[in-house]
Amino acid sequence: MPAGVWKALAGVIVALLLAVIALDQWQARQGEPSLLGFSLFTAAPATQGAPRASGSAKAPRPLQPTLSPAPPPTASTSRLAVIVDGLGSRRDVFDLLKDLGRPVAVAILPDLPLSQEIAGEAARLGMEVLLDLPMEPYRYPELDPGPGALMMAMDPATAARILTKHLMALPGVMGVTNHMGSRMTEDRARMRAVLEPLRTRRLLFVDALTSNLSVGYDEATALGLRAGRRQVAIDASAGEDALRARWEEAGRLAVNRGEAIALAHGHPLTIRLLKEYIPRWETAGVRMVPVSHVVR
Repeated sequence: MPAGVWKALAGVIVALLLAVIALDQWQARQGEPSLLGFSLFTAAPATQGAPRASGSAKAPRPLQPTLSPAPPPTASTSRLAVIVDGLGSRRDVFDLLKDLGRPVAVAILPDLPLSQEIAGEAARLGMEVLLDLPMEPYRYPELDPGPGALMMAMDPATAARILTKHLMALPGVMGVTNHMGSRMTEDRARMRAVLEPLRTRRLLFVDALTSNLSVGYDEATALGLRAGRRQVAIDASAGEDALRARWEEAGRLAVNRGEAIALAHGHPLTIRLLKEYIPRWETAGVRMVPVSHVVR
């Protein structure tokens, strides 16, 4: 082949190579990756003080900061279940409980003017409803457990029949706790007879421990019921300072034990102080839970 042809062909090849390199570097300058693995240009770092374009051209949109997601709440191992008992004769305490926005259980006495109404409304609101079952205490009749009470003189069949009537009268009832009953809860045979109807209905039992010698919890667990014992009893009759001490004890026991059950007699002052203590407990890692979550 003549030398002139070779020169012409070499020139074309060189021109093509230069064109490919030029195109590749132009793409690299526009931010695309270089196909040849190198760049003749170094991009200038963006600065916050870069001038805005003049005229009708739009200024570059500033980058939005990337926010780190909020850390998930720490899972608390401290749980506190609160039962407010003695309800059924007045609405004011129940109305205060509804405003708390926390899973407080209500224990309702039978055969009182508002027993069925409060039980039905509480169940519709998703609150756990317990029968606050009145039982004979020591010092009866000086201490009166109220209407519908189970008495030591009753035979087991009569006591079971009265209990069944109370359960059927309260809408949404899912368990039982005892009202008074310091004498009756010490009697093993009577407690077994009283708790037997709960087993057939798959209801839970919370022993209010009105006597340190109560066998209610032991008999309930022996029957296979979900059962629990209250750790703190809270009564407004002792005054505000004593109420505060008991609510503080409830939170402390929940932390120390991992979980606790507080049984509070329904009174406006009791509920107002409960509302005050809830955010303190939650700050300390104590979470209020339904009583059904802490029975065994």
